[in-house]
Amino acid sequence: MIRIGTSGWSYKDWEGVFYEPGESKLQKYCKVFDTAEIDSTFYSYPDPKVIEGLSWHAPRNFVFAAKIPSLITHEKKLDTSKGVLKDLNRFLELLKPLRDSGKLGPLLIQLPPKFEYDKHRDVLERFLSELPVEYQFAIEFRDKSWLRSDVMGMLSRYDVAYTIVDEPLLPPETYITADFAYVRWHGKGKNPWYYYHYDRKELEAWKPRVLEVSEKTKNIYGYFNNHFKGYAVHNALQVLEILGIITPAQRRVLERVEENLRRGAIEYHKLSQILPPEKIPDNVEGMLRLLTNEARLRRAKEIGGGEIEVLERSESILSARVKDYRIFIDVERKMIVHDCADWARVRDALSFCKHLAALML
Repeated sequence: MIRIGTSGWSYKDWEGVFYEPGESKLQKYCKVFDTAEIDSTFYSYPDPKVIEGLSWHAPRNFVFAAKIPSLITHEKKLDTSKGVLKDLNRFLELLKPLRDSGKLGPLLIQLPPKFEYDKHRDVLERFLSELPVEYQFAIEFRDKSWLRSDVMGMLSRYDVAYTIVDEPLLPPETYITADFAYVRWHGKGKNPWYYYHYDRKELEAWKPRVLEVSEKTKNIYGYFNNHFKGYAVHNALQVLEILGIITPAQRRVLERVEENLRRGAIEYHKLSQILPPEKIPDNVEGMLRLLTNEARLRRAKEIGGGEIEVLERSESILSARVKDYRIFIDVERKMIVHDCADWARVRDALSFCKHLAALML
């Protein structure tokens, strides 16, 4: 069975392309696709009520893949001496409603870019050796040093699927290390990768690869991660069409999405004329004035440096605590996750709360 979907489904900028304003995003998504990758679990442990809701509302034949929390992969880097197995068990317990309903698919171990073979090979094997065999796991590398025969042999020993990727860092090699395959299309954008819209010829080149993999595995799970502007939905439906497994209902959705994208491209061109690049301020405070009001900026300045703690900082990730609140910024994806009430009110207007402004300052 070949299942194709997207990484995440609850994106505001899919409205007008895939979703109608006000409709249930999950219900609409499940009518079109039969699988989704839960992306939000990478940033924090899921709310038990959310998992119960997914289990209850998704159709019987629907399958969710889920990303393992970054606490395990990025902060503790799979180090079993730091309690990652306890963290993993907590995560698996939260996913129990999906597993009990038969709607839980593979779990994705997405590694950080600086997780390298020479430094972490033994760490990875210790972690893999402790994985519960009753779950399916896939692993996504971000460094070429892992693309070697002994690593593929290790994955095969522990029945962990190598994640086949389309991205700037790694070649799209189709290593088979389990009885299922896991594919992620990230895109080939510059800043970030995910801001990318595949053209049809690029996707057609994947048809022989997917068919070859399907002959060697029982199931294929494929997810488009180029979520900006609904591109992931469009490309996922195109792949279903290219593979010859698109349904008539999906084809009608594909036609509507393509029409909406054409119309949206015209509107975006108009919007981009509002603030030319030469008028963007060249300092942090000036840019913040475009993203928040004077009152919030004033309160941000009152937050002292002692109230801000940077938990992790790299080229792609910024994690911090501001007062009692947590901020997680994924630079590559241009995504901000924050848990204060004011952020929940202002984010859809592309505005900053005082905590985000304080961190930027």
